[in-house]
Formats: sequence, structure tokens, C-alpha cells
Amino acid sequence: MSSMSAAGGEKRRSSATPLSPSASASASASTASPLVRRKSKRGNWFTRKCFHAAYYYLDDPPHHPNAPQVDWEVPVKIGDEIRAAVPVNEFAKHVASLHADGDIGFSREYEAIQNECVTDDLACEHSQHPENKRKNRYLNITAYDHSRVHLHPTPGQKKNLDYINANFIDGYQKAHAFIGTQGPLPDTFDCFWRMIWEQRVAIIVMITNLVERGRRKCDMYWPKDGVETYGVIQVKLVEEEVMSTYTVRTLQIKHLKLKKKKQCNLEKLVYQYHYTNWPDHGTPDHPLPVLNFIKKSSAANPPDAGPIVVHCSAGVGRTGTYIVLDAMLKQIQQKSIVNVFGFLRHIRAQRNFLVQTEEQYIFLHDALVEAIASGETNLTAEQVEELKNCTPYLEQQYKNIIQFQTKDIHIASAMKQVNSIKNRGAIFPIEGSRVHLTPKPGEDGSDYINASWLHGFRRLRDFIVTQHPMSHTIKDFWQMVWDHNAQTIVLLSSLDDINFAQFWPDETTPIESDYYRVKFLNKVNKSDYVSRDFVIQSIQDDYELSVKMLHCPSWPEMSNPNSIYDFIVDVHERCNDYRNGPIVVVDRYGGAQACTFCAISSLAIEMEYCNTANVYQYAKLYHNKRPGVWTSSEDIRLIYNILSYLPGNLNLLKRTALRTEFEDVTTATPDLYSKICSNGNIIHQQQQQQQQQLLLAQQQQQLLQLQIQHETQQLQQQLQLQQQQQQQQQQQSNLISHSHTTTATATEITNETSATATATATVAAAAAAAVTTTPTIPTTPVTANTNSSLLPISSLLPPTVAPSSITPTPSNDMPNPTATTTTTSTTVPIPTTTTTTTPPPPTTIATATTTPTTDLTHTNANFTTVTNNAADVPPIIAVNCDELAQQQHQQQQMLALIQQQTQLQQQYNTHQQQQQQQQLENANCLHVDELIHPTMATPPTPTTTMCNNNNNNINNLQQPLNPAVTDAQNLDIVA
Repeated sequence: MSSMSAAGGEKRRSSATPLSPSASASASASTASPLVRRKSKRGNWFTRKCFHAAYYYLDDPPHHPNAPQVDWEVPVKIGDEIRAAVPVNEFAKHVASLHADGDIGFSREYEAIQNECVTDDLACEHSQHPENKRKNRYLNITAYDHSRVHLHPTPGQKKNLDYINANFIDGYQKAHAFIGTQGPLPDTFDCFWRMIWEQRVAIIVMITNLVERGRRKCDMYWPKDGVETYGVIQVKLVEEEVMSTYTVRTLQIKHLKLKKKKQCNLEKLVYQYHYTNWPDHGTPDHPLPVLNFIKKSSAANPPDAGPIVVHCSAGVGRTGTYIVLDAMLKQIQQKSIVNVFGFLRHIRAQRNFLVQTEEQYIFLHDALVEAIASGETNLTAEQVEELKNCTPYLEQQYKNIIQFQTKDIHIASAMKQVNSIKNRGAIFPIEGSRVHLTPKPGEDGSDYINASWLHGFRRLRDFIVTQHPMSHTIKDFWQMVWDHNAQTIVLLSSLDDINFAQFWPDETTPIESDYYRVKFLNKVNKSDYVSRDFVIQSIQDDYELSVKMLHCPSWPEMSNPNSIYDFIVDVHERCNDYRNGPIVVVDRYGGAQACTFCAISSLAIEMEYCNTANVYQYAKLYHNKRPGVWTSSEDIRLIYNILSYLPGNLNLLKRTALRTEFEDVTTATPDLYSKICSNGNIIHQQQQQQQQQLLLAQQQQQLLQLQIQHETQQLQQQLQLQQQQQQQQQQQSNLISHSHTTTATATEITNETSATATATATVAAAAAAAVTTTPTIPTTPVTANTNSSLLPISSLLPPTVAPSSITPTPSNDMPNPTATTTTTSTTVPIPTTTTTTTPPPPTTIATATTTPTTDLTHTNANFTTVTNNAADVPPIIAVNCDELAQQQHQQQQMLALIQQQTQLQQQYNTHQQQQQQQQLENANCLHVDELIHPTMATPPTPTTTMCNNNNNNINNLQQPLNPAVTDAQNLDIVA
């Protein structure tokens, strides 16, 4: 069916070799079932109406191993241009012309392919069926009906559920060489493994990580350990080999419903090649690792096995790139021509959106240019022995290795004036691969050290290559060891007392910084090198890091080749508390000696694993990350020479074995902050405490918000009532101004008003002093207001102010100097003009109540009722106009404070939500500062600080919030 559709597609697109309808029908008659033949453009309606049910109950899908291939290598005219295959010796020039003028040639070619796919009318009815929609990871990524993979019915199944989002895709001169599919969903695990069993698949190629950029890209469809059962298929993880750019897993699958027969094998081995260094919606930094992965995984498929299953997340972008590269590499090998355009047009009629972006289309061409220039670089031990003395071959390799030339942008940090004094020679780290130190606040260049990350066989960050520390960079060197948990240091430089002095502590004098202390433990002399042990202790806590330094100044000119590999084995020996840190390799300038050691160590493990070594790939990638490390072809020859003496019993593969941690599976990150935190002393208990503290803070924040809203409503009601009372007082004052009063009465009123103002000022000063008083536990109960619904926030939290006895300063104008004074515990209310309304008190203090013996009765500190029985005038209410103005001013201030409080609360809520979200995202990775200053084990008691200064509130909001501190402590409430 796939070939038939391809033929139909070529008929529509090719004007050079048109196919008649009769020829097309006869070509497909031998391969397509009668039902599928009816599914033409004219018969779509008839098929949907009359054969829809039968289409879901098809028997086993037909297999066409010998289906005729469409000749997609013939020239095709698209618009005014003819697209044809390009000879290998002209391909580099062809790609350069496509790159000209801002890649305009690539844009035209890719746009032509895109436009052609839009005009194709290929049915995807099964993908749109309601029962099958949930089996699609993405709504727009569907499986064409004519090329989709049909699942066999299972024993006991009531109806035939044969759908999976997967399509057969042709390879180079081989039909159905691949199955392109999406990353399996939990609901499709059983379908995926049924397809693996039924199609006799031996190789699964996975080109995605489970999580990329914080999003789920694929679900883990194989067991992490032991055995898992997916529907009728049982899967067992037999072995896992983790390498720097990809991982190989050996899986044993077993069908649980088949009866055992003589010629039927109930168990099969499947190998999963999982590429882990291809970013989503992008391309790898360099094509060499991808080319190596494609060659290894494609060659692993047995001749009698079924298609290679290739999937990424959607099963179109990276999946299509892999398939096109594999086909083009075979075409180069067999015919010495390349036709990317024609082959991609051909397979896009079999699955939609293959090679999803123009960037991937450009990467295809650049990778093929690299493949043509480098040739076959995976060499066996015999080939390494032959080529170590082939000078022309080594010189050509050296020219290809050093093609990359640095620009100023690549070494911007190294060229800064503040960092230039930290470099010994002319070898600088590239920005994307340089090692970062923990930066010091306000100090420019504090994160720089002349050191580069280099990949090894196991990890992308297996080695740190750096220069011999200078006198002013010794602490930077140990900071790097401390930050990245490096427990092995390989020192290859010889010492002198001037330029290359000792940079480690001796027995009497440790090296100290603000965060760590390096102590010398012991020293062991061996045949060709010296081993020293150190311990790095944290200044802040009891965390320690054991470090071993192996000093070999004679490398690589050692006593014999066996001594070289004995030294390498000793370097890779893991201690009991090994923490998966990198190996720091030091020579005088961080150059050829250090990189040769890294390359030999990695190639020895690679030779043990797959019996081949890729010297060219390691040498070129090391140059791209640290240009200038290779000075001549003799440096490359030295690697070949040492590798030719490789013994066969090193067992480095077992010594360096790693396990994949799927919770942390992400693409490679360029700096310190996205990887494991510096000291590694993160414990699960601290994470649980943080989560509990966050929950507690959220609950308290909600309570505070409710209380603030309630208080605001109460205060607004009181202010409205006060405004009404002020209007009444103003009317009364107007009446007083027109009445006839005696001079004595006016004098008494004036004196009384003065006394009242003095008492009011005294009480206000006492309230302000109480608000700013240091929080203490009160010793007297609150007696003024016991309604819990009207209590302020401070009354629901632990009491903040201790009661104090305050006596107003007596005035000389007091009517009765012999009045008795009693001290009682009351509350300071918000200024008001009535005695019937008692607002909720913001704080509790003790005030003095004066009881006079005259006819003048004080009913309120801020409002005075005066009765004069001596005069014949009726009783009047004397109101001080100045006092009214003061009350209005206080009310305006109160309203302004409420508005400011609301704004501060909104700012605080926004800041706290951002802080909590960041802490939840980084729940598994604490910040370096949190490791240096560990979080408190138990949160302190929530308290509330009362403050009238708005600047203090803003400052408190700008300070970093500690998750161990509750919201009530960080929130300043304005009373």
C-alpha cells in the first residue's frame, strides 16, 4: 500500500514520467487488497458509506517485501527549477550556494516541499475516528490511511482495535524499511508493544527525552527495573549502557497469549537506541555524534528483522531527519550521489510533516557535508594499527579537525579585561562549554575560570580541562572543584618554584575561603606518579568532599605502555562515596596533554564496548570546545600510537557504568545553575520541610487576606458614620455661633476644650508608642471588645504589645483639681464623635479615666458634653473647630493608610506567588545559597510586626523571602 501511494504521488508531481490510470491500477493490483483499491478519490464517499465497518475489521495487513520502488532519483521540475541528485564531489559547493544570501536557497527548496504537501489530499480517517483520537499525542499529527500500520487482533478481543499512530516509511532501495511513530502514551503502551511483536522489530530508535523544556514529550514505555506487562506483551529490562549522547537498552519481550509451537519463539530481544542530546525544536550543536548514532543503530538491525521503529515526540521532525540521513548515507556509499530533495518529497507522502522545520532541513545538508569530508571514522583495532604511521591520512584528518575558527563572540568572557589576567596562554574556553563558578555578588568576572567541559564516553560533562592554577587563581580552582563535586584531579604538569608552583595545601597550612576549607590527608608514591588525598570541608555545615589527586608529570612518556593504562584505571577507580562528579585534568596550559588523556580514556572504553574507536570525532569536538589544544598532526598520531597498545582486560566499561535517572532527564545545559546544585548535600527531609512550610504559609496568607478584607469593611463603615456625625456637629456649631452665651460659659468651654485637646494628644502619642513597642506577651486581659468577628489581625495572632498605664498631663484649666483618677484597662479606638460606636481596636493599651466631681461630665476623650447649671441658658454642646479639623485630617490619613495597605498586600501576594512557584519548580534542586545557608528545620512562631512607616513595608517586600518563614512574619500590617 505504501508503494502504491508513492506511485500515485509521483504521478501527480512528476511531469517527466506520467502514469496512466490503467498502469497505476495494474501496478497496485498485485499488492493492494480489493477494499483499498476501491478507496480512490472518486470512491471515497462510497467507501465511507458502505465499507466503513468492514474497514475496521480487516484481517492481518498484507506485507509487501518485494514491492516495486518509485524512482525518486530522477530529475523533477518544480516551478522553473529542476531538482536532481548532486554528485558527492560537488555536494559541498551545492550546500554553500544554498547557504548564500541568508540561506535563501534552503528556504525556497523547503517551501516547495511544504506547498506540495499542502496540496496532497491523503486521507486520515482512522486517526479522526472518535475511538482513536485519544491515541494521538498531538491533534495535527495523524497517520495516513494508505500507509498506516495495522495491529493484529488479539485472542479474546471482541472487536478489532487495529489503530496506532504509525506509518510505514521507505528507506534507500527498501520498502517499509522504517516505521515512523509518535512517542507512546500510557494508553497506547500495549498497542506499541503489540506492533513491535507483530512487525518483528529488533531495533527501536528513540530521539527524544522524556521531559524537555519542562514539558512531557514521551512517556516511559519500558520498565525502569525488572519486568512490566503491557497488555499481552511482557517486557524485561536486561541491560542498559549509558553513553554521553545516547543509551542502549536490551529488552526481552514475551507474548503471553500465544500457545507454544515447535517453530514459534515466544521470546525475542529488542534493542532500544535512545539518543539523549537532540534538543526539541532545534538541532544538535555538531552533526558528528548524530552521524555516529545513525550508523551504529542502523547497522545493528539484523537482515531478517522487520522495520526499524523510529520515534521522537510527534514522530515527524527528528524522526524524518533520522530516516533521510540514513537513506542518504547509503546512497552516498552505493552511488556517490545525494538527493535530499527527492527522497524527502517521496517519504512525505507516507507520513505527514517529516523533517518538520527548515532548520532541520539545513542540518541535514550540513551533516552530509561533514559525512562526506570525514568518511568512515569508526576504526577497528587493526585499522588503528595501520593508520598510525600513515602520514597523509593523519595530516588530512588534522586539517579537518581544526577547521573551526573562533570569533570574538565565542571567547567574550575570556577576553574581558577583568578575566584576561586569569589566562596563562592563548588557549581559551568557548562560551558554550566553559566552566562556571558560583558568582560573587557585585564582582564582575567572579564566575570565570580558564576551564572547559569535555565529553567522554559516558557523559557530556565527563572531564574538566584547565590550566595550571596561578597564584591569584588557586582559590578559584578549588572553588571549581567544590562547586561541581569533582573528586578526582589528574595533574600532568611538572612543577617549578616560579610559574608552576604548588597549589594544594600541605600538612600544616590548609587553604580556606568563605565557604570551604581544603585539608591535606596523606601521600602515596607509586611507580610513575604520586597520589595525594584531600578533604574539602564546608564552613557552613558538616558537609565534606573527599578528593584524590594523581600527579603524573611524565605523561605520556611513561616507563611502558602498560603503565599508561594502569594510570588510567587508577584514575577511574571510584571511591565508596563517589558522587558522580567530573574528572579535573590539569596540564600547564590546558592543552594537548590533558586532551590526549581525555581522548585515550574515552576511546579505551569505546573500544571495549563496540570494538571500534572514533579518534576523529573526539579530537574534532575537543578542538571545537577548546580551540588551540592540537598544534600539529603529531598530536593526533600520538593518540593512535597509545591506542594501538590497548590491552584487552581493562574492564573500564564495568568500572564506569552509570544508571539513567529519568526524573532528571533533560537536554544538556550550558551552565551551573540548571544542573545538580553545587555541594550535593540535599536531603529528602529538607524537601519535605519546605513543602510543609509552603503549605503553612499559603494557609496563613489566606487567613490574613480574609482578616484584612473584614477590617477594611469595618473601617469604611466607621468612616462613613463619622462623616455623618461631622455634618451634624457642623450644624450644631453653626447654631452655637448664633446663640447668646455668657463670658464665663465661653471661658469654661474654652478651658475644657483645651484640656480635652491635651488629653487627646496624650492618648494619641501613647497609641503611637504602643504600636512601635517591641512585641511582648500582655499580662492583663482585653476588656473593651470581646466580639471575635470584629477583632483585628493582631488579636488573632500572638499579642504584640504589653499593656502600660498612661496618665494624661493635667491642665491648669481643669475645673476640679481635686478630681480622683483611676487606671483601668481599655482600648484606644479610632477617633470618633460618638459614645455609642466602638470600632475594633488595633491594639490594646491602658489609659487613664478621669472622674471629676463638678457638673462638667467628660463622656469621650475627643468629644465633650458640657452642662452648666448656674446659667439660665439651655444646655449646649461645645465643639472645638480645631478638633474637628484634626479629626478630619486623621480620617484622611486613615483612609490613605488603608489604600496603601491594600496596595502593599497586592504587591506582597504577587511576590509570594512567584516565590512559591519558583520554589515548587526547584523542589529537587536547591539554590547554592540555600546549601551554604541551610534552611531552618522548624519554622518559627508566626508573629506580626506593627509599623506605620510605609517605607519599611516596601523594603520588607523587596527583601528575599525565606520559605521557612511564614507569611505573617513577612507581612507588615498598618494599624
